[in-house]
Amino acid sequence: MNLTKAVIASALLASGISTAYAGSEIETLINMLHENGMVSDEQYGRLQAELKQNNMSANQEKQAIKEQLAEATKPSDVIVKVNGGVSMKTRDGAFSTKLGGRVQLDAANYSGQPDQGDGTEIRRARLYLQGTMHHDWGYKLQYDFANTGANGKGIADAYITYNGFDDLQLKVGNFKAPFSLEQQTSSKYVLFTERALPAAFSAGRHIGLMASTKQQHWSLAGGAFGDSVASKGGAKDEGWGLGARATYAPINDKISLLHFGLGLNYRDTGEFGTARFKQQAETHIAGINIVDTGTINNVNDFLRVGLEVAAVIGPFSAQAEYITTSVNRSLGSDLDFDGWYAQASYFFTGESRNYKKGAFGGIKPKANVGEGGIGAWELGLRYSTLDLIDGDINGGEADSVTLGLNWYATPTLRFSANYIDVLEVKGGSYDNQEPDVFQMRSQWAF
Repeated sequence: MNLTKAVIASALLASGISTAYAGSEIETLINMLHENGMVSDEQYGRLQAELKQNNMSANQEKQAIKEQLAEATKPSDVIVKVNGGVSMKTRDGAFSTKLGGRVQLDAANYSGQPDQGDGTEIRRARLYLQGTMHHDWGYKLQYDFANTGANGKGIADAYITYNGFDDLQLKVGNFKAPFSLEQQTSSKYVLFTERALPAAFSAGRHIGLMASTKQQHWSLAGGAFGDSVASKGGAKDEGWGLGARATYAPINDKISLLHFGLGLNYRDTGEFGTARFKQQAETHIAGINIVDTGTINNVNDFLRVGLEVAAVIGPFSAQAEYITTSVNRSLGSDLDFDGWYAQASYFFTGESRNYKKGAFGGIKPKANVGEGGIGAWELGLRYSTLDLIDGDINGGEADSVTLGLNWYATPTLRFSANYIDVLEVKGGSYDNQEPDVFQMRSQWAF
């Protein structure tokens, strides 16, 4: 029996050391000893019970370790990313929010007539919160600290969207009316520091309701709008409007684009019955409008029509728009104003302008400064014209050429230099006064 006890002791020792690994082999050994009569039935029962107890303890310990490890390595319910801005979202995608913004610091030097004072300004200083709620709802609130004032003047975007329909978005709040490729492209991403002369016909931001769908090769948007957040009608009814824009891009991939667009924007002036169209020399600091209709009275309504075309071929891009505005008056003849621009750009470093769903987006350099690269370098050229003369309105006519150089050090840092040569000004308060402007901008957009 000494040999039997030694065998059993060795088996129990093995089971105590590594039951999970050797349990089945020990059980086989005990069975063989019992069958050969080397252990009694009583001993066999005790050994089986002890082996079962050891196995249960080992399994419980193993399960406890697994649970502790799973709890320690459990991922957070919220994912936080820092990539320029700060974004957070739940893992199920039900909620998200992003904090972003932009700061644009400008400096300008003026020569020629009219006299305009050199200077600097913070052109825009915006912060925004944007995200989703309960999967289908979206929101954005954007405030411009460089353009504050009474009646919510600093509010840029303030809207809610519903995205629960397939390929259809509903938007309500204060946002841009759907009109003009250059206007739909954010000020962070336009080719030059200021938009072209025909921006005098911008539809701007208004409080309204809009439905839109945006696909890879086409987009369509339409809505009804009241007035701006800063407008206070008092005893008078405010104006209202309708807007629609359609785009078609038969060619649209990462380095090639062919875009066509049509925009319509109708405005009823309400009980105010006035309208005004004006424009600076593609600059902002001096604040002098080289063409300006002044306040036009007895205006019932006006209609803007815009045509768009754009193309991208690798590092080369081109873009043009024509906009006409027809003014309907209750007294005096109706009026027609128009303007157009054409521009082109080329990336020496090989990047392509980024187009998505009917508008141009940001530039990502192939190699960022600070990571062994020189960023992205772009040269741009633009010609623009604006005619605000018709009937008894002599707002002036202007033509200008702009040369621009952009350096995108990183996706969030951009530095620009523009030279604007106003070729001709006819009529208006600044007839035959043709200034030259050199301006620079540093931009941080995140």
